[in-house]
Amino acid sequence: MRNSLSSRTLTALVVLCVACAAHAQRVVDQGTVIENVTLISPERDAPLLRADVVLRDGRIAEIGRSLVPGPHARRINGSGRFLIPGLIDSHVHVGHSAALDDDAIDAHPELWAAYRAQVPRAYLAFGFTSIVDLDLAPSDQTWFENTTLHPHFYSCGRGIKVAGGYMALNVPALSSPNFPNLIYEPKEAGHWPKSLDRGDYTAERAVARAADAGAICVKAFVESGFGIFNWPYLHTENLQKIQAAARARKLVLMVHANSIDSWRSALDAHADIIAHGLWVWPGDFGNSVPPAAASDVIAAAARAGAHVQPTMQTVAGERAIIDARLLDDPRLTLALPPPVISYLRSSEAVMGRTALLDEYRKASPPPGFEPLLMAAIERTRATFKLMLQDHVPLLFGSDTPGVDGFGNPPGLNGRLELQNWANAGAPLSLILRAATLDNATALGLSHELGSIEVGKRADLLLLKENPLANVSAYDSIETIFLNGEPIARESLRAHN
Repeated sequence: MRNSLSSRTLTALVVLCVACAAHAQRVVDQGTVIENVTLISPERDAPLLRADVVLRDGRIAEIGRSLVPGPHARRINGSGRFLIPGLIDSHVHVGHSAALDDDAIDAHPELWAAYRAQVPRAYLAFGFTSIVDLDLAPSDQTWFENTTLHPHFYSCGRGIKVAGGYMALNVPALSSPNFPNLIYEPKEAGHWPKSLDRGDYTAERAVARAADAGAICVKAFVESGFGIFNWPYLHTENLQKIQAAARARKLVLMVHANSIDSWRSALDAHADIIAHGLWVWPGDFGNSVPPAAASDVIAAAARAGAHVQPTMQTVAGERAIIDARLLDDPRLTLALPPPVISYLRSSEAVMGRTALLDEYRKASPPPGFEPLLMAAIERTRATFKLMLQDHVPLLFGSDTPGVDGFGNPPGLNGRLELQNWANAGAPLSLILRAATLDNATALGLSHELGSIEVGKRADLLLLKENPLANVSAYDSIETIFLNGEPIARESLRAHN
């Protein structure tokens, strides 16, 4: 009798366990199911192993385990893969050329067309599913958003500039599509065009022009000349007025600043984001050791909680003018079309780079362009390390393309910036967070993107390697999900 009861009990337990297992599994018959993946998202304390993620109607619909795709669901095997949020590059300039100079564009319109066709695809290929343009011309927005496949696109509208200053050295006619978003700066009144009514160029109107263009942020330029030139610039009092106008419209203020003085001005105006690292200060141009004043302003940024985009690669990219080894990087073929790369290897392009280098050498103070460039690159690293030590809130932005030449190619430039952060000692978890959730939060977009959470937009990356183990994992992107639709990375490569 005892053995019979034990047998019946065991049978009942087996049936019960099978029923429990069946209950634990749930069939998902709509949307896309990414199965058995390691989910890494910055709001989580640790990765979620063996996760199933359901995408439906462009959103993240469910996250769990044992979600089984039904016959009508799209099934993606995530075994051995890592799922992270799509990256955000919060500092780009899509209308600028990152490969061809003006002469090449005029002489080879077919190359310019090929380059522009690849730009949106290049950002996606390197995992950037959202980008923010900080000085956007309306024509560039139209072109970019009319491309068949492109990242989600945000902007600060036209950047706010001072007549005769950086990015507005020569003010075109008011009717020109390239007319800048000017502000009248009383302390630089001598540079103001007499044909323009000062009353039309107040802080409030400058911010309104950006807002009317659908901006989520405002970019203001505080640049007196990179420590070399003596340009009119936006002063603190006017910058404070811009901040007040931006806050009244719930826009984020981003300030172009790379010197000790311009950082101080940005902090005094309570800027939300300083849109560059720090590499300009008085004294010996060839000295890369940050002075006490640089340490002090970085510490002040940390105390104020001001966000900073270090943009190290915008300086490092200048090396391409004197060192063309980037042309041998196999990743470049995801950023630029083959005909453009072939052109960059040509004698015509080499002559153009030589002429540009000659201009740089003539304009550079002692000890000359090459030593100054190396010192500037080291300055960006040294001050970045200070930002890490002081826990300055860092945001990922690449300033693509920030300089002349081909050293800041779309998409790849962001990948090189990620590498710069890692090489300088940034924790990999900080890098991922800065390029996802922290960027989204600072820009008021965290309700939509930046993490893998139910209800958010399904912009995701499927990687072969773990980005919390090595920064090289960002080279292992296998699939990009944009609005929940999978895109094979290899399909984004330009083939002609």
